[in-house]
Amino acid sequence: MKAKVAGALLTLILLSGCASTAGNQSIKNETQQSIASKIFKGRTTKQYIQKQFGEPTRKTTVDTNEDMWFYSIMNSNMSAMSYIPIVGLFSNGTDMKSKALTVTFQGDKVENWSFSESNDSFHNGL
Repeated sequence: MKAKVAGALLTLILLSGCASTAGNQSIKNETQQSIASKIFKGRTTKQYIQKQFGEPTRKTTVDTNEDMWFYSIMNSNMSAMSYIPIVGLFSNGTDMKSKALTVTFQGDKVENWSFSESNDSFHNGL
């Protein structure tokens, strides 16, 4: 019985692959629609954006009175097949998901914003 449980646990670990997440966790569950319901051009303030999404990944001053804040997150999952000896040489890959939010401010108010999502798969082998 213990051997079956150990085998099942090992299989579960191998099938889970290797996952890695980097970036700003505050936008992890956001969508175009959820952002549109939170950010309003000409009305939303820097203070509100920072309270909603935390410290940006990067800040840039474009002009004397214009700033851009960037938020991004990326999640990558390596295929479990990559870890199987011999098989991994022929069938391995990574699935990547990313989200990015860019907010442009004129003074203290949001002038514009954009949000993007992407899902990419990279597969290679001999």
